[in-house]
Amino acid sequence: MKQFHVVLLLVIISVILLIIQLLILHTLIYEENKEQYTTDPVWQLVHDVVSLSGRKGIPLFLIDPLVLQKIKSYNGTSAISCQLICLNQRVTYLATFSQFAGELEKASFREGLEENGYSIALSNGKNPSLLRHGFQVNIPLHAFVSSKHHKFLVLIVIFQERSGNFWWHGKLGFSSEQLNNLGISQDELNYSNQEAAYEKVEIHAAHVDGIKVQVPVSPSVFLQSPKDVAFIECNYDRARKFQETYGKDTSPEAQLFQQNARKLLVKAKEILDGLGVPFWLSSGTCLGFFRECDIIPYSKDVDLGIWIKDYRPEIIPEFSTNNIPLTHQFGKEEDSFELSFQDKDIKLDIFFFYEEKDYVWNGGTQARTGKKFKYIFPNFTLCWTEFLNLKVRVPCQTKDYIIANYGSNWFEPVKIWDWKKSPPNVQENGKWPLEDWPEVIQLLPLLGEN
Repeated sequence: MKQFHVVLLLVIISVILLIIQLLILHTLIYEENKEQYTTDPVWQLVHDVVSLSGRKGIPLFLIDPLVLQKIKSYNGTSAISCQLICLNQRVTYLATFSQFAGELEKASFREGLEENGYSIALSNGKNPSLLRHGFQVNIPLHAFVSSKHHKFLVLIVIFQERSGNFWWHGKLGFSSEQLNNLGISQDELNYSNQEAAYEKVEIHAAHVDGIKVQVPVSPSVFLQSPKDVAFIECNYDRARKFQETYGKDTSPEAQLFQQNARKLLVKAKEILDGLGVPFWLSSGTCLGFFRECDIIPYSKDVDLGIWIKDYRPEIIPEFSTNNIPLTHQFGKEEDSFELSFQDKDIKLDIFFFYEEKDYVWNGGTQARTGKKFKYIFPNFTLCWTEFLNLKVRVPCQTKDYIIANYGSNWFEPVKIWDWKKSPPNVQENGKWPLEDWPEVIQLLPLLGEN
């Protein structure tokens, strides 16, 4: 029994000695790592900013595309040097949320930075969530933190959570002169000077090169091209001017139509998003966005645009499954394709657009005669916007798109509209051969119709 206790004691002592050795080794490695980290000015800047922000209750998370790309491909092996943060890039990008931005403006935060040899410069802009209600209130949009000699900087992007269930940030808000004072130019920034919209993602705490910082669970969201997240705000001043000039239809019929049209748009968005088919507001729905920030009450339908390259045959059965049956299908996939669906009393038109070198177009077909029509638009790209509390796309060059479709008098309401003659961009495009009519002119009766 005595021998057993002696052996047990020796085992315990050996385990304790081994733990002590491991702790000493860990400390030595940590000190070696720390020494290599702290000699890097980028690491030191990011570390100091994140540490101070944490003490002041300002959560920061990484959105730097270069850092996130390295994290995404990181194999998880331990490193004895700074290899994720220390990229020697002029600017490292972090983000926080608008509800914490006020702390960035406080003297205590500024003083904390100055004690470590840093300074902060903030840009402000209008709060879009209040603009729609006529209130012009400035909010912080971005903050640059820099060292005395401005060799390296941290840009803190301030996100606002929008009612459309996404994160938005405003334009950079620094003039060329202000950037020059910070020792940097717009060309050196790996960041576009435009409003942007991002899908909300989960973020979690992580250690990145020894720095405790939040990172997105899905880094790919912040690895998108600037053109894929570009955002434009509806012009609420223009919408108010339209209402002041022409009044607002508040009749029960108009309000009911707008409510039901929004519900249809919600359904269409869910279906098309679920299929991975990008779309944008087109025709009268786009005009309503641009002119009134709302659905035009007398338009009687919802109009969407889709690039023909993004067409998927599953679109028709998916709408039908969701009680939005197809009512007509015109044209062919390679020429003048369009679909119409019906949700109760509201029609949903989907126009498919074809890309040429100098312009884009969509087609139309007259069912009675088989005549084809072509609607010409200048080339455009797509931007995100918030419309009726939904995150949807519109042409970035919205005014050019509207003028092409409705002419220079687009601001004036027109209630009588002939789709074959009224649009200034329409032109006749031949006629479908009679033998093609069964394929290119398909009219489907709704259930319950005689």
